Amino acid sequence: MSHHHRAEKDCLNCGAEVLGKFCQECGQENLEPKETAIHMVRHFAEDVTHFDSKFFNSVKYLFTRPGFLAKEYMKGRRVSYLNPVRMYLFTSAFIFILISYLSGGAKHISPQAAYTRDTVEQNANSSSMSWYTIDVPGTDEQVSGLEFPKVYANNGVHVYDSIQRSLPEAEKDGFFDRYFYRKIAATATTYHKNPNEFMRNLNQRFLNSFSKVFFFSLPLFVLLLSLLYARKKQFYFSVHAVFTLQYYCFVFFSLLLITIAQMYAFEDSAASSAMMVVLFAVFAGIYVYLYLAMLRFYGQSWFKTAIKFIVLSGVISFSLIVITIMIFFNLMVSLAEA
Repeated sequence: MSHHHRAEKDCLNCGAEVLGKFCQECGQENLEPKETAIHMVRHFAEDVTHFDSKFFNSVKYLFTRPGFLAKEYMKGRRVSYLNPVRMYLFTSAFIFILISYLSGGAKHISPQAAYTRDTVEQNANSSSMSWYTIDVPGTDEQVSGLEFPKVYANNGVHVYDSIQRSLPEAEKDGFFDRYFYRKIAATATTYHKNPNEFMRNLNQRFLNSFSKVFFFSLPLFVLLLSLLYARKKQFYFSVHAVFTLQYYCFVFFSLLLITIAQMYAFEDSAASSAMMVVLFAVFAGIYVYLYLAMLRFYGQSWFKTAIKFIVLSGVISFSLIVITIMIFFNLMVSLAEA
């Protein structure tokens, strides 16, 4: 089936003179504007196939040759690979949706375990927020859960404020403690009858927001690379950004593998041991990959690269932990206020 190219040589998109099949100014193909449904379907199929070939070609090199795609981008060889920004957006959206789906399902427990958990919830008499793990009678199962302070079961914020007013000034909570415990008191009032529902809601919201952890850390990663390699002028800011985007794509695939491994890690003792080895290997591989990618892409000695790798991975790991805690706490507060 042939394409219907126009005999006229003016681009319908930008008005420039067209010398071939495509406009040299904007890249639009010089086709007749009237298009049949068959042509539309064909163009859609071609676009999807073209995207697939670029995506899978990029993923192949992403896994097998750390730093290769960023090096190709820097050299100007870009047509054969998916654009780094598009790859990051597509990979993060697809993988985190999949991770949320795989991790967010309700875990099946036996009727005996459910009865034990419900009994613990109904008889909870904790004086502070705490975690518990209890053996299920007559089985080898365990159930775990969360207990809220019973004193906050009704009008918790008012109770907390009353307790604080009754204390000597030296024993009262400071600003940050007061903010935190008032939120705990509000949450206890809402969820004291079913604290596990609070944990399920919080975990699901966190899984749905987990991609933000990497999104917020991405500019810091690029900035650190720019500072670590400031003397190498050929590596300008956008090149560091490309390197980071492609590395993060590898991390996303690794997180998917970790999620899948965790699903089978506690099936039985043999599966647990094997999957724990897999989890450790994948987690360690994330850091080994970063070192190899830096070594290949920036072309410095293994020693200089090792020093910069330690600085980069240390700062970023700490930042990811801080960002994760902040997002988790913010979700907990918003859930308490819902």
